[in-house]
Amino acid sequence: CCLETHGIVADWRAEGLTVYISTQDTVGIRNELAHAFGLSRSRVRVISDFTGGGFGSKFGAGDYGHAAVALSRQAGAPVRLVLDRAEEQTATGNRPSTWQRLRLGAKRDGTLTALSLLSYGSAGVALGAGVGTVAQAMYACPNFAMAQYDVLMHTSPGCAMRAPGNVQGAFALEQLIDHLAEKLDLDPIVLRDRIDPSAVRRAERRLGAERFGWNRRRPAGADSGPIKRGLGMAQSFWPGLVQSRAACEVRLLRDGSVEVRSSVQDIGSGIRTVLAQVVAEELSLQPEEISVRIGDTDFPPGPFSGGSMTTGSLTPAARKAAYRLRLRLMTEAARTLDTALETLTLRDGQVFTAAAPTQGHSFRDIIRKINREEISEVAHRDADYSGFRVPFGDGDGGYARENLGGVQFAEVAVDSETGVVRVRRVVAAHDCGRPMNPLQIESQIHGGIVQWLSFALFENRVLDRHSGRMLNANLESYKIAGAREVPEIDVLLLQNYTASSATGAAGVGEPANIATAAAIANAVHNAIGVRVTELPMTPVRILAALGKSQPRG
Repeated sequence: CCLETHGIVADWRAEGLTVYISTQDTVGIRNELAHAFGLSRSRVRVISDFTGGGFGSKFGAGDYGHAAVALSRQAGAPVRLVLDRAEEQTATGNRPSTWQRLRLGAKRDGTLTALSLLSYGSAGVALGAGVGTVAQAMYACPNFAMAQYDVLMHTSPGCAMRAPGNVQGAFALEQLIDHLAEKLDLDPIVLRDRIDPSAVRRAERRLGAERFGWNRRRPAGADSGPIKRGLGMAQSFWPGLVQSRAACEVRLLRDGSVEVRSSVQDIGSGIRTVLAQVVAEELSLQPEEISVRIGDTDFPPGPFSGGSMTTGSLTPAARKAAYRLRLRLMTEAARTLDTALETLTLRDGQVFTAAAPTQGHSFRDIIRKINREEISEVAHRDADYSGFRVPFGDGDGGYARENLGGVQFAEVAVDSETGVVRVRRVVAAHDCGRPMNPLQIESQIHGGIVQWLSFALFENRVLDRHSGRMLNANLESYKIAGAREVPEIDVLLLQNYTASSATGAAGVGEPANIATAAAIANAVHNAIGVRVTELPMTPVRILAALGKSQPRG
């Protein structure tokens, strides 16, 4: 349910094609349209100033985009095509469904001995309905078996949806781990301390439990009244991803202003602000003094915005470009001021000499003295200092690095007479390397929690069994969480300085939401004493789990 539906303006002219489109990948759209319409990439320009939500659905041009370009070519005029809400929910991809069966073996102390996963998923007429690698990668287990199947169905296609598969995978796995803890009469945190090799998640469990008040947790179904309260927790796993095609240009213009340029698009995570921060720090300026221009394939190629990789991919390139620009500026200043380079310092946007430490020379003064309109540096994303672990994707320059994760705690109140579940509070402890902008990171985590609370309790695509058509393609009968459903959210940000790159940054978009539904499900079990293993956890399903009604649909 992107706030901005898919839309495009295609303008075909003799000199080339210009496309204005709501997308998560300007470079990918350019390459796709160039190939489809027999154009060289140099004759296709893609512009995306802002993108009002994507969540994985806006990587390709889609049928609507190809249609708009073809119509513009035939008409010899710009063509605008924007989907309405019903088209958005039926024609642009949906989160795939999944059915899972998990089995595990463990010793009496909780040590895992074997784990098996069987899943069937459907993305309709598309593929990609797996449940990720959470079961395989989260916990230490010497014996693991997995089989994941795509089942093709006559329904609209699926697509990636913010941590594709891993949300569904965590929902099943984390309930199973809690079930094991109950069987062994262990606290769920104690069990995870024994089987989870991640030192970062161990710290997040400890800090999160203290902030949340985990010691208030009581045995499952302990409340005697109709309103039953419960506490639950769950963890997330996501492979830290980097795209090496990421590039950035930093320019110093004749008037002394600094401009950053990259084709990267901002889908709401605030990459403009982060780029301004990184470049300003390197050039001893304030972020508001940096002009950031993005979302245009005429600029150096930026990464696509997905997989929690944008900040970790682009900020090292931005810093390297700014460093090179600084070095050139200081070299030119040393020549112009007739002094040695090592005697110069850069402070508050001015160059100072050792001979006159209080008399600064502005950027504008220096670039005018060397008689240039601008000086510019372009840098690409290098490999991490310790290298990348493994390639991923289709050979488009993607690599996996250190794993990311998080721990989330949820408090719920379940009305055992009506079946209504209300999430009262969520505490989320996360790490994403060196935090670039803590306020923006908190905003990402808030968004992940709200979005996947909606997934856990409300969102349900109703399909006609005969035709495969979606029957509730609107925002009236397709329910999503609103302001009244948003709980108190408390974010704990763990600063994990891995020193893996020039900025040490990683993403948090996917880890922010993977554990939410599982934590709510474990809290519901703690409240009512029975497990709900089907989503969404509607009142009808809660009452059915309590033996008070029969489930419907």
